[in-house]
Amino acid sequence: MVAEEYLGRSRLFRRLKSGPHGQLIELYAARLVKDGLASQGTWRGLNLVDGLLSWLTRSRLKLTDLDERVLDRYLRHRARKQSIQPGDWAALKRLQSVMRQADLIPPAPLPPITPEDQIFEKFADYLRQERGLAPKSIIRHLPVIRRFLREVCPGGDSDLGEIGQEVLMAK
Repeated sequence: MVAEEYLGRSRLFRRLKSGPHGQLIELYAARLVKDGLASQGTWRGLNLVDGLLSWLTRSRLKLTDLDERVLDRYLRHRARKQSIQPGDWAALKRLQSVMRQADLIPPAPLPPITPEDQIFEKFADYLRQERGLAPKSIIRHLPVIRRFLREVCPGGDSDLGEIGQEVLMAK
C-alpha cells in the first residue's frame, strides 16, 4: 500500500492534521506521497514528526528552531527510549526540507569554505581554462587532485604558483 492510501485511513494523520501544525502535516504528507513511500515508511515518518513536535513543546523549543543540531538532539533523546531505524534521519530531514521550502525555517547555512576548498577551486579553474578539462573530468579526479594539492600546497592557495617540475621532482 502506498502513502496516499495509508493517509486516507490513518488516525495518526487525522489527529496530526487537526492539531496546531495541521498545515505543516499536510505539506509533509504531500511530500511523502510525492516521494512514493509505502505505508510503513509513511507511518514511521508521521510517528517521528509526532514525537518531534511533542519533544519540541516539552523542551520549550519553537518549530522555527528546527535545524540539524536540534534534529540530532531529538534523535539522541528518542534513542534512549526506542531504537532508531535507518530511515529516521531521512524522514526528519524530509520534514526539514518541507519546512524550508515553505519558508517556515531559514535555509541551511553554507559550510565554511576551507583553505583546501579555495586551493581546489583555483586549481579546478586552471584545469578548466588552461588544460581544457571538462567539469565531469575534474570531479572524477577529485580525490587524487585533493591528495596532490595537500602534498604540494601545505601553505594554502598562495603555494599554487610555486607548483613546478622541480617541486614535483622533490616530492
